[in-house]
Amino acid sequence: MSKNISALSFRKGIEKNYFERMVEAAETSGTAETEETIRSLAEEYLVGDAITLGAVSAYDFLKTENAGKKIHLCNGSACLVARTQDSLHATVSKHFSEDEIGHICCLGRCHEAGAFQFNGENYSGKSGAEIDALCETGNGDASDRYRVSSLLPEPILTAEFPGIDDYYAPFKALITTGNRDSLFEELKQSKLRGRGGAGFPLSFKWQSCREATGTPKFIVCNADEGDPGAYIDKYLMEQRPHAVLLGMMVAGWFAGAEAGVLYIRHEYPDSVRIVREAIEALTEAGWLGDNIHGSGFRFRLKVVKGAGAYI
Repeated sequence: MSKNISALSFRKGIEKNYFERMVEAAETSGTAETEETIRSLAEEYLVGDAITLGAVSAYDFLKTENAGKKIHLCNGSACLVARTQDSLHATVSKHFSEDEIGHICCLGRCHEAGAFQFNGENYSGKSGAEIDALCETGNGDASDRYRVSSLLPEPILTAEFPGIDDYYAPFKALITTGNRDSLFEELKQSKLRGRGGAGFPLSFKWQSCREATGTPKFIVCNADEGDPGAYIDKYLMEQRPHAVLLGMMVAGWFAGAEAGVLYIRHEYPDSVRIVREAIEALTEAGWLGDNIHGSGFRFRLKVVKGAGAYI
């Protein structure tokens, strides 16, 4: 995307951004792909019809072909290899027409397979009778269960959450008395790397953000985990959301950013809900907002829900 298009799409700020307006349009009318909607969005953000159509057509849940779908079956590799989806399709076909059955990938329920999304909730590992009851009543157990353990003497990612004030106490010390140069040296010595395929050194990445010119700055968390069979990020967001948020807050302070944005995939409704609840709790406890704990540091966090495309 060109700098001009980026600037125009952001002209109304983070709370009224171009992408979420497209999603709102789709949720209102079933699709954002109509000529009227595209023209309206293009005029509102001054980006042109072609740019808007290109953006809309990149996301499955903004397209006309998904309008009217009432249930979506996962077609991810784990579900296909488990051979659960044919019987799942046969079961839901008793309750919905073919035009009402859509497909989605991936719901992160790879450990159970037989995954589908219904009424905005994810389900997996259900028997035929359970699926029948769910389709008839609209109510069911959408909880996700799996065992997590750590081989470390003192678990880090799996450690129990002690509560907001205790967990964020080191952050308060950092923003009130900390030194960015000292933190940079600690990051270098830690040899921490990104969790992506490149394994990018964290210290170099953060320092690059710190030295970047221009304002405002944002810390962006790409939580659109879409690789086949991958649900590592899903665990962190749903079981340890504060580990993710604290990392973003530290990065924000170090880089001089004023806000953080988490782009979470549409296919992970629990992740969206849980992270938003964690942000709300942080805000109510005074850990987000203006002049956090009298430090002069201002920071806020926002979740942007995806619309069915791997970013």
